[in-house]
Amino acid sequence: MDPIRLLKVTACASLLFLATMILGQPLTAETYKAQVSSQMPVKHPITTAMDLFVKTANENSNGRLELSHFSSGQLLNDKEVPNAINKGTIQLAQTFFVWWSGKVPELYPYGGKQPLTFDHTMRFFRGPLDNHFKETLAKANAAGKTDAKLIAPILYGFNGGYILNKPVKGFGDMKGFKIRIPTRILAAEVTALDGVPTVMSSADVYMSLQRNTIQGAMAGLTTFYARKWYEGAKYIFVLRPLPTDFHIVANLTWFNSLPADLQQVIMDAGKVATEASTKMVIAMEDEIESMLKAKGVEIYRVSTEDYQKNYAPVVELALRNAAIKSSGQELTDKWDSWVDATR
Repeated sequence: MDPIRLLKVTACASLLFLATMILGQPLTAETYKAQVSSQMPVKHPITTAMDLFVKTANENSNGRLELSHFSSGQLLNDKEVPNAINKGTIQLAQTFFVWWSGKVPELYPYGGKQPLTFDHTMRFFRGPLDNHFKETLAKANAAGKTDAKLIAPILYGFNGGYILNKPVKGFGDMKGFKIRIPTRILAAEVTALDGVPTVMSSADVYMSLQRNTIQGAMAGLTTFYARKWYEGAKYIFVLRPLPTDFHIVANLTWFNSLPADLQQVIMDAGKVATEASTKMVIAMEDEIESMLKAKGVEIYRVSTEDYQKNYAPVVELALRNAAIKSSGQELTDKWDSWVDATR
């Protein structure tokens, strides 16, 4: 080969090698595209956290990830997510593990005892309950029931209650009211309060309140505001905190097909979303009651003392009995022991 030509080829090869070393990846790195589904309204903290998750992952991948976020149920409603994730028709999604009970009943346990402060909730959620989710999902994957990877928890809310078309301030006031609940797990509480529970997607609540096909709905205070349920109901009854976590999940087969460094990018973006959602929920719940009152909503809050003396003996016993029936004695006992251990 001509010496000058050989020198040029060698120089080009050297530059390519140096560029690869500097960038930490081949110049022709593959781009991985994925759709990300979520269900909450555009201005909800959950949606903002999911936007941040996608933005962080895309930016930190140096262009190798192209995640596209579709919020507000554009791609899937909440009940459709488990099948879509497990079949791989969607790669990433925000979900509520309650909706996975058909495939893995033990994935979302419950019990009689409930955390009543924010700090207690975070110790409980980020400790034994998160460990349970990870371990149970791993077992379900190994058994072929699911094909899912838990990426990160995202706090949905802490304060919650019932929004109603008539005032409720105690036992009997809810008698005969048809009340929307997000999961059958909570039916026992509504029944203990003399209401009639009905499981319904949050997407269907607004029109149901407007048409009076339901007389109330259970959810977080942020959802009452973000979904404008106050336009069909003007009274809120807060019995106790209603802390709830949603989760970011991925199709496991798709996740495992990614290079290890991109898997870590996604996991790290999940941690960013977890922290951001917690901060946003705290900030928003500090003002959400004022925002609801400005819309003409009346709020009645049961005091901690009143709850522990008069409501807990009835409501928590009902929840525990229902949990034993649906999840078994062992898992219900575990839940209650986790609550005690994280006080």
